Parts: sequence; C-alpha cells; structure tokens
Amino acid sequence: MKINRFDEGLEHRNIVPYDPAYLDVFARVQRYVQENLESVELVHIGSTAIRGLRGKPMVDIAAITSQEDLRTVQEEFEKLGFHRRAVWVDKDEKPYVCGCIQHKGRRFNINIHICHRGDPVHKDSLAFMDILHRRPDLRRKYELAKDHAHMIDPVNPEVYNREKDAVIKEIHAQIGLA
Repeated sequence: MKINRFDEGLEHRNIVPYDPAYLDVFARVQRYVQENLESVELVHIGSTAIRGLRGKPMVDIAAITSQEDLRTVQEEFEKLGFHRRAVWVDKDEKPYVCGCIQHKGRRFNINIHICHRGDPVHKDSLAFMDILHRRPDLRRKYELAKDHAHMIDPVNPEVYNREKDAVIKEIHAQIGLA
C-alpha cells in the first residue's frame, strides 16, 4: 500500500455525509499495518467509525501498543510511509502520524493516534462512540456541534476541535467520563 502525504485540500475539511467506504479504508490500513507491525492493534475511532454520522472525511485510528516508548512506535509507522505533521495533538504522551491513501479512485486522509491500552484516546473514544451508536439524540447534538465548529473555522483543526469540546464534555459527563 502506498501512503501519500496528508491531503491538505479543502474537500477534506468539509463536513460530509457518512461514507461506507470509511470501513474499507480502515480495513486496508489495518491489514497493511498488521502485516508490517506486530506491536500494535488498530481500532477505528472517531466520526468515520459511526455509521450515519456526518463529519470530516478523515479516518481516525487508535494504534494501541504495549511498547513503553510511544515515539519508537511512531518511528515504526514512519518507516511504513506515514508521517508526522506539526499539529497540536502530537505530544510525547500522545504521538501521532498521518497519511493519505487511494481507495477506488478517491483519496482518504488517515490520522493515527498512538497510545497504550486504556489511555483516554483508546478508552474514552470507544465509550464516546458507543453512546453515539446507541443514542441518536446525542449523535444529532454532536453533529450540530460539528456544524457550528465548522462555521467558526473550517480550516484550523485545533479551533474546530476546541469548538466541539463543550458538547463532547457534556456527553462524556452523561457516560461517566467527566
């Protein structure tokens, strides 16, 4: 599989209807990584993992590892063609890589958040996704928060995520993650 640079094009910054191709893209990345890295388990997280949820067309993935040094795992992903991107989420306790793949003639951005099992990227993401699967009212509330955040700043992902934060915290409180 060829991993291209993260696509900064505006079409990847718009909120779009759910696309069933997200599941296939995740499966392709998962197979590729499993064939090359035994030290990680991949879990599809974020909006693209929730059927029917509108969102930005970026496939978010948690790469769960038992290796102590997460930066070493980040380097292993870089050897596979993924790359670091200067974004606020890439911290020592939360390394991050990204890339873009072609699937059926279309480009799909991939974000990989490297973490240990049970850390907030892993545990909270799964709990959040579970409640959105089960509660259409909360899923709709989250979609509205995404729409509002996108109107404030469709280009800067840090602003976009900050603007969604109040609704995410409210939903987290409902499921005991506050």
